[in-house]
Amino acid sequence: MAAGGDEVEVQVVGVFEQQVAARDQEHRIPLLLLRDKLGRELTVHIASCEELAIRVILQQQLVPRPLTHDLALRLLDSLLARLERVVVDESTSQSTHATLHVSSASGPFTMDARVGDAIALALRAEVPVMVTEKLLVRGREEDAG
Repeated sequence: MAAGGDEVEVQVVGVFEQQVAARDQEHRIPLLLLRDKLGRELTVHIASCEELAIRVILQQQLVPRPLTHDLALRLLDSLLARLERVVVDESTSQSTHATLHVSSASGPFTMDARVGDAIALALRAEVPVMVTEKLLVRGREEDAG
């Protein structure tokens, strides 16, 4: 069900690598795949450190020390704040952005974040990941043509 009228809940399908050849060299680009219950998908480029953080939680890997996203959630908790949801809400030719929706003792607030960081936090906090309808439609149009 869409929250706020134009947000659709999605599931994190996984992180993948795309091989790209540039200047006679092979590069790998980490991609994040999100899918709604209608099967619409959004693929987002993320950084390799965010890929690792997402992969660790999706594969339920144990790490000896907390990762940065674990630390961020602990910090929120110690400040009596809680991540409520993440909304992937803006995309340009350069990057895709997300908004963290946080509740706290002093009231709700939002913060801008990179999509990979936002998803890594949402998975750890077990909160909904939303995508704007506009981005899902744009992603479908790009896949079709």
